[in-house]
Amino acid sequence: MRSFRFLIRGLHPRLLTVRPFGAILSRLMWDFHYLPAGCTHGHSRVAGSEQPARRHAPLLSLAFCLMLLPCGLSARGLALKRYEYSLPRMGTIFRIDLYSADEATASRAAESAFARAEELEQIMSDYREDSELMRLAREGASAPFPVSDDLYNVLAKSIQISELSRGAFDVTVGTLVELWRKARTTGRFPDGSELAKAKALVDYRNIELDPARRTVFLKRAGMKLDLGAIGKGYAADQMLALLQSRGLRQAMVVAGGEMAVGAPPPGETGWRVALDTPDVDTGSPPCTVVLHDIAVSTSGDSKQFVELNGKRYSHVIDPSTGLGLEGAASTTVIAKEAATTDALGTALSIMPVADGIRLAQSLPGVAVYMVRQAGNGWKRYVSRGFPAGCPGQ
Repeated sequence: MRSFRFLIRGLHPRLLTVRPFGAILSRLMWDFHYLPAGCTHGHSRVAGSEQPARRHAPLLSLAFCLMLLPCGLSARGLALKRYEYSLPRMGTIFRIDLYSADEATASRAAESAFARAEELEQIMSDYREDSELMRLAREGASAPFPVSDDLYNVLAKSIQISELSRGAFDVTVGTLVELWRKARTTGRFPDGSELAKAKALVDYRNIELDPARRTVFLKRAGMKLDLGAIGKGYAADQMLALLQSRGLRQAMVVAGGEMAVGAPPPGETGWRVALDTPDVDTGSPPCTVVLHDIAVSTSGDSKQFVELNGKRYSHVIDPSTGLGLEGAASTTVIAKEAATTDALGTALSIMPVADGIRLAQSLPGVAVYMVRQAGNGWKRYVSRGFPAGCPGQ
């Protein structure tokens, strides 16, 4: 199988631009192979091939296959070519794939999209002390705190998902997230009293939004918000919208485990996506779907977990217990917006499978695919409306 070495080109020196007919990112950041039309690229192998594919870099949550296609034609009759760009954002690698009639247009649009992601990171980061989110945590418990439209919209969406999931998703888990980050660093289980104290500050109902004044009030001093389970999805939505506003409708944005896709590539019915599920390495067939004008997210612990006292804990924290989830699993959600799939992916990972399936099927345009460990084997569950290509119960 031929792979293409990554080349730095384009108008902006920080943008990583790929030649139109395929490339792979530097091995330090990405491992991506050219796959012929009709391929399926799973986490560890290419379907139909006896040779195992190289594993993706650890930051990747969604494995996917982007076919190199015959050039299409734009409305002006110019051949469309595929361009790829990638930059680190929000603690992971953000990737843009798009079709454009010329490289200058593609590069300018990609630069603007990455700038938008940087703007959102400055708003929503809980690592930057000067971010808007951290200023809200410091000042929002003393008086209603005026926030940007972006932060207000993300918090409004967060509360909506929290209500739908009955608190399985909760952005007020920031104090618990801090404890588990420390546990991953030190290798020590969080102290029981610290867990109890942090858990007492977790409750999305203690966030008060004022839609008229666009303010946020935190009812409990010491509350900390964590947007790690919705922020990247929101950024992917915003980046894709920006690209499409520039006339580049045949585009895709990948933000870690979140993906927002636009119109199909030239001559195709959609973007071909192979989902990264934890059972593929055990011989289960990969799950591949073809998507357009939609979003998809996969939540799982294959890359982020900690082993303490002989148990494996996921980075996904259950707000009701204060503990990371136990056992390998993955949850893939499809919906119209990546902010929705991102947040629901976390919520449905925490909820019992049957409850998660019911919730997904109650929401218009939402479908879910779950893989859960069952003893020494695996079980796959699929909701009504999930695209063909993923076997399940």
